[in-house]
Amino acid sequence: MTRTASRLETSFVAGGWGGNSEQQDIGAGLRRVAVSNAPVAARAQTQEVSFYARRDVDVGRFPYSLAVGDFNNDGLQDLAVVNALSNNVSVLLSNGNGNFQAPRNFLAGNNPQSVTVGDFNGDGVQDLVVANFGTSPLFLDGSVSVLLGNGDGNFQVARHFAAGSGPGAVAVGDFNGDGLLDLVVANGNSSNVSVLVGIGDGSFQAAQNFAAGSQPLSVAVGDFNGDGWQDLAVANYGSSNVSVLINNTSP
Repeated sequence: MTRTASRLETSFVAGGWGGNSEQQDIGAGLRRVAVSNAPVAARAQTQEVSFYARRDVDVGRFPYSLAVGDFNNDGLQDLAVVNALSNNVSVLLSNGNGNFQAPRNFLAGNNPQSVTVGDFNGDGVQDLVVANFGTSPLFLDGSVSVLLGNGDGNFQVARHFAAGSGPGAVAVGDFNGDGLLDLVVANGNSSNVSVLVGIGDGSFQAAQNFAAGSQPLSVAVGDFNGDGWQDLAVANYGSSNVSVLINNTSP
């Protein structure tokens, strides 16, 4: 059989993807490629993560929780921190380089524990909502504080709304499908959650309460049965379980 020098013959021997290959000159311009299944040493895929040394920023007494937002509409991410013993919220406006301006402090309720960001009056400016656990022994003065943003990093005087006993966490959702933001609060002392339906002007209807487990400390919002309505999941410290509340609001 006559072969021309311009033809390339390739012979595959016992091979597969990821194996070792070896080319061998067999004359007349022909090369044989042999592929083996011998194991190949895996390359290390570890990617190291590192951070610069921390930068500490002073706020109020006993900062307990924080949230991220853009509170002066400059496209930079700012911080809002609730200070449990100062009964206020510290807002730290970003300089854009990892540093922040001196805190601007705004009064909340008694013993604030949680803060969340949302636009509660539909003006396109981010506002704050704070869950205030209240004072002992019965924590009956617990409340939810809504601070409407002015868009320049400052906030209006807090509006206070009643919830259950010992509000310790707050989340935002739309629980009645009207396109307005509502609030849900986990009440650690009364072992329930309070839903406050938004009116759209920064105020809310009276709380509607739903039983949870013992001492709920956290609440999250999601659609857990795929019906398009937002449901609730509650972490219960006292009963060591999670309560799932499926939304059955009538359209």
